Amino acid sequence: MNNNIEIPLSKGKASIPIIFLLIMSTIGFIGYFSPETLFSEMDEKDDNFGIFTLIAAIVMLALAAFQSVKWFRNKTGLIIDEKGITDHSNATYSGLIEWNDITGIKRVKNGPLKSIVVMTDKPEKYIKQAKMGMQPSMGKAFKFHGSPLLIVSNRLKISYDELADVISSEFEKVKGILED
Repeated sequence: MNNNIEIPLSKGKASIPIIFLLIMSTIGFIGYFSPETLFSEMDEKDDNFGIFTLIAAIVMLALAAFQSVKWFRNKTGLIIDEKGITDHSNATYSGLIEWNDITGIKRVKNGPLKSIVVMTDKPEKYIKQAKMGMQPSMGKAFKFHGSPLLIVSNRLKISYDELADVISSEFEKVKGILED
């Protein structure tokens, strides 16, 4: 395989949490500066409510700022190259999945969520490489799907079916090269 396939993160899908956080922050500031606009029976001297809404508004605004910084980065979400599949779109595992470790590709649908399960003969390796807080989640995915490695297209600028087709075809090409 000589070509790199780079699939960018979807800016539209990533903007939804930012918009939600900004709306919640605005509601929090309104609750602090003018609580009677939210609740007609609100006593203006209820300090606990005011402090709570101010803290909530500041936290929501900080989260929106953090998400906005991530939104402005032009980071590639998924890279498929001669080494393997590098996934930066997933919260549980961010890194390289080597072609030599991949034994198959499975399409899975759990309710409305569609995932591509990358089957591997070295699940422990990838669970250990995961971010510390995500290792239990990957362990559950391994028990449920038979592999800890899931790729989801909802944060990428590509449809699920297209992504599954690209990964499957590239795996078949590499598998043919590795067997020769």
